Amino acid sequence: MAFLTTSQIQNIREHMTEDPSVLSKKFKAKKTPYEIRSILLNELGDYISEGWDEVSTSKHKAKIQKLKPTGMRFEDDIWCMFYNLGFRTLNYDENLTIQWGNNPEDKHQLDVVAVGDEAIFVVECKATENIRQASFKKEIGEICLYKEGVMRALKQIYGQEKKVKFIFATRNYTFPEGCDDEKRLSENKIFQFTENTYDYVNSLIKSYKSTVIYQFYGLMFQHERINNDKIRVPALRGTMGGHEYYMLSIEPAKLLKIGFVLHRTKVNTQISMPTYQRLLVPSRLKGIGEFIDKGGYFPNTVIVNFDDSNKKNKVQFDQAPGGSDDTKTKLGYLTIPNAYCIAYIIDGQHRVYGYAGTKYKDTNTIPVVAFNGLPSDEQLKIFMDINEHQKAVSPGLRLDLNEDLNWNSPRLDSRLKALRSSIIKQLASGNNSVLARKISIGEDTAKLAFKPFDTALSQSSLLPKATSKEFTKYTDVCLYNTKCVEHNKAMNESQKRISNLIKECYAYVYYKMYEEHQEEYEKFIECNRGTYAFVSLISSFNEHLIKLGELTQDSSTKEQIEKMSPYFDALVNYICGMPTEDKNQILLIKGAGADTLWLRKYQNAIRQQIYSYNPEGLDGWLETQDKGLQEEGKMCGKDIEKLLKARVLCKLEDLYGATWEKQVKTIKGKCFLRMDDSEGDEQDWTDHMTLQDLKEIIDTKWSNKKEDDETYITFEDEFSIQVTDSFRTKADKQKWLNDLISFSKSWTTTKGRALTQAEVNEMRSILQSLMPIEEL
Repeated sequence: MAFLTTSQIQNIREHMTEDPSVLSKKFKAKKTPYEIRSILLNELGDYISEGWDEVSTSKHKAKIQKLKPTGMRFEDDIWCMFYNLGFRTLNYDENLTIQWGNNPEDKHQLDVVAVGDEAIFVVECKATENIRQASFKKEIGEICLYKEGVMRALKQIYGQEKKVKFIFATRNYTFPEGCDDEKRLSENKIFQFTENTYDYVNSLIKSYKSTVIYQFYGLMFQHERINNDKIRVPALRGTMGGHEYYMLSIEPAKLLKIGFVLHRTKVNTQISMPTYQRLLVPSRLKGIGEFIDKGGYFPNTVIVNFDDSNKKNKVQFDQAPGGSDDTKTKLGYLTIPNAYCIAYIIDGQHRVYGYAGTKYKDTNTIPVVAFNGLPSDEQLKIFMDINEHQKAVSPGLRLDLNEDLNWNSPRLDSRLKALRSSIIKQLASGNNSVLARKISIGEDTAKLAFKPFDTALSQSSLLPKATSKEFTKYTDVCLYNTKCVEHNKAMNESQKRISNLIKECYAYVYYKMYEEHQEEYEKFIECNRGTYAFVSLISSFNEHLIKLGELTQDSSTKEQIEKMSPYFDALVNYICGMPTEDKNQILLIKGAGADTLWLRKYQNAIRQQIYSYNPEGLDGWLETQDKGLQEEGKMCGKDIEKLLKARVLCKLEDLYGATWEKQVKTIKGKCFLRMDDSEGDEQDWTDHMTLQDLKEIIDTKWSNKKEDDETYITFEDEFSIQVTDSFRTKADKQKWLNDLISFSKSWTTTKGRALTQAEVNEMRSILQSLMPIEEL
């Protein structure tokens, strides 16, 4: 029954729009983080004093901009997300107010309202500039108060058949796991929309393009009925691997609505089933759609699993009368509830979603093998078995899947892989950590990669080392109860203890640095190259303090942080006042030695402030950093450069005779420019040749041969030097040149770069290869 008056409806419509041109302009304005205005030129001074920035000016007007307030920016981001999802009826401005009750004061302003073909979404947005905890008991209570009235009003305007979903969206607010706010939202069927959800939906938009709405509805309305019309299709029932399955044929349009792809993303921690899928490849999706529209088809089956966790949404098989008892395959009809997110697509998501934008989605049928209530480990096993021989699963996704693959493995070392994966995901999950949303999990992309955490944990003493059957190392200092015979209990306890410790350590340093030294924190702690060093430091502090007797393997997180705090304070002091030489060395180093350099630099700086701290391996590393090694490396490098130049010039003259300089005229020109910029009375342009010049000559003359001289030794034969195991390609044979150019910063720049023992060893080998045999 209608309760809004005509004028009230008109007032709501005035703050909503479905005009494409208006929506397009609004989207353009909302997607920028700046509030932009055009003002009279004589007003510019007043606006500048209020914090606005001048963008451009004309004769009479000025264009100015200012960063939008945090709340406005978040509301605009959510509005743009719905626009990108394909919604074309949205609130025009922030002044949309709806009468939800009979009393005049029963009104509420709504932040974002998006009306789609099947559903209406009402979003309450809460954002803060800096990460902090908050309780939203009052706000959630208000939503519960006006929810039914707003639903009734919107259905009166846009159609009684539409679903209405309320969303509580937050940015930078943290929620302790299992907190009262989460329970209130769940009990009142209000979707909790965190930064994880926002990132996930935007990644869906990027991958799924125009088909994204199916996955979005599945996420929003999990297990809710689309309508009461059940889907009834002919099917064969059989058993395979001890599991019941059905073979059927169904229209893609129906499967798109009831199906759901379990992407390996943080937002899907809200879903109880295992998540393992990769995001779609947009170009592949487009190609499949075009192939189908031209009459193409795929005879291979899509594999799904019906989720039987909800009693109201279970499939039902009715066997047809008659049939033969000679086979275990039974013919009948399968009745499928018409509900969102009940058929998890294990394999074939590209084929299913490829149909979404085609003219055949309602008329074609596709073959499906459907399991019913397949256990999570079996779903994951099918996915991995299928993809073993198809497109490789990305390394990050494989590391993420280790938890589900190996948690109950009979091998100790495999279970520890699963435990590491679980710890890292716990660091990024929830909203009560400074690392929340900052670690790439599965198909999520984020600031920090998964692998450095896994590498650090695998090499740390926070976890014991193990073979397939026994623990071998760190049993006396690790945070895993190696004596517990119930491995599931031991792993859960260890996961909680280690993830809590790492979270609190990051939080301790973050809150020490973020106000005055946020740049240093992000550059030296919260970065991919800093991850290994920081997690390894936590491990070494724990090991050191246990050996000192100040901590035990059973110490609480609070006790651990209390004892470790002086060590972190020493680290913060070092980073905030880091010498320029150390800073350059740390930031410039690349490759396999970077992890070690960062860690050892940090450990050495801490030891200089806390003398009792002497982690294993630090003294050995310092020996390789002595000045004698550096001087030897520099001398070796200069000898190589001198010898290489002489041999290259000799080779050029031998090959081209008196015209050799014409062959390198570009390099000669560069050298003359260097002569002009240098001081002194240099007489020969070749004195200004660099290693890069020599590499260019060797590279361009690599295969050139001398006419009428079969005995001529080419540049390739003379300057191929093996420095790695691989020695087949041109790049392999010239790798020493690239290495040498990198090493040369040690003797050609004033700040220099530290050489490792391995690099000096490589230069020794290069020098020996270039030196004439008689000199050797």
